[in-house]
Amino acid sequence: MSRIRKAWEIVLRYREADTFIAFQPSASKARAEVIDRLRDSYGCSWKQALAAIESCTRAPEHDVRLPDRHPLAPQLSAKVLHCVVHAYGGTGLRAGYRDHFYTSADDWELQAALFHCLFRVQRREKGRGGQPDMIMYELTALGRNVARGEAETYPAF
Repeated sequence: MSRIRKAWEIVLRYREADTFIAFQPSASKARAEVIDRLRDSYGCSWKQALAAIESCTRAPEHDVRLPDRHPLAPQLSAKVLHCVVHAYGGTGLRAGYRDHFYTSADDWELQAALFHCLFRVQRREKGRGGQPDMIMYELTALGRNVARGEAETYPAF
């Protein structure tokens, strides 16, 4: 089973014709998101922003399918799960834009995540001038799947 982040195509006629994809559970929430963005960007009134929306239609070809929570996730400590999600880029719309975590070689959360095969060591660096040794960890396929399952269905913009 998977979760679906519904996409809505919104055509704007404010200063120029523009198409915007919003991810929301309903058309009214998608319009509200665009109205808020227009008001923030252009300083226009709510009425002007509403009038700028020419159409709002469902765009299933842009839907994002998110997996259910991975069975391993509830067994991990909150700190280890946080490291995995952070390495993946968080839980918002940008989730998945990265795949690494850079930290001290004696970071026990990452050692635990390494034990669970969520990361692999990508690069080790010797500390200079009394600084600790550092390690660049890279998410494994399992780590990406665990993090993907933590992504919010409809994150705040």
